[in-house]
Amino acid sequence: MSRLLSILMLFGFVLLSLYPFTWMFFSSFKTNKEIYQPSQLLPEEFDAQAYGMLLDGKFVDFTGSLWQSVLIATTQALLATLVSALAGFVLARYSFRSKAFLIGAALLIILIPRQALVVPVFEWFHWLGWTGNSFSLVLCGIASGLGVVFFSQSFRQLPVELMEVSRLEGFSPLRSFLLVTPLFAPSMVTYFLLHFALCWQEHLLALLLLDDSSLTLPLALAKLSDVSHRAPESIGMAAATLSFLPIVFLFALFFRKMRTALSQLSLS
Repeated sequence: MSRLLSILMLFGFVLLSLYPFTWMFFSSFKTNKEIYQPSQLLPEEFDAQAYGMLLDGKFVDFTGSLWQSVLIATTQALLATLVSALAGFVLARYSFRSKAFLIGAALLIILIPRQALVVPVFEWFHWLGWTGNSFSLVLCGIASGLGVVFFSQSFRQLPVELMEVSRLEGFSPLRSFLLVTPLFAPSMVTYFLLHFALCWQEHLLALLLLDDSSLTLPLALAKLSDVSHRAPESIGMAAATLSFLPIVFLFALFFRKMRTALSQLSLS
């Protein structure tokens, strides 16, 4: 009986979670009048005109913004994964004087609201002359307190014997890291996907650091919802649906590795 109740509760939770995305998808085929009736799930007629108008670039350069987001999110996630993994490996397997301070700094970065850092980051990049291009948005997300804590916990599971062998062989910390990296591929893939998703949805920093020629998808979607209402609401729903697909595809592709990494963390 308890198992059946758990299944029913899980099924209900899944339905509640999927309903907004289902409504968004079907709304991309609706007219404005139908969209303004939230209780109506299905459109009276499935018309894919909104997707054609979106891809034609009549209201916003969706294709350009899509590739801009892919470039920025992929590059930032790769660099953040590498930097965070290196830092986490050193903090987990080596002892030095300022280790406790660095761990505390990583935790502090997690606790500080992102909005509190926006103005200092913008002023710093403006002083360096790095605003207005995608490089600025990539650079400001490389250092991640969450990534350092995540990988420090992951590398604590590393067998002590491997580290002793590397010391006996005279390996440098970098060579030792490269030696054990294949063992932690699931953790690295998991963090890459998490960071990719966070960067994919970045809006505030992108709004401050990028110019009109390098808009990301969140900014392009915001332009579709201006006060003039010149674009039909279905176009915004179509853009939101297409922008959601890359995240779904990546998580579905690497689900097994993510499950392995998260199960390892839960056992540590």
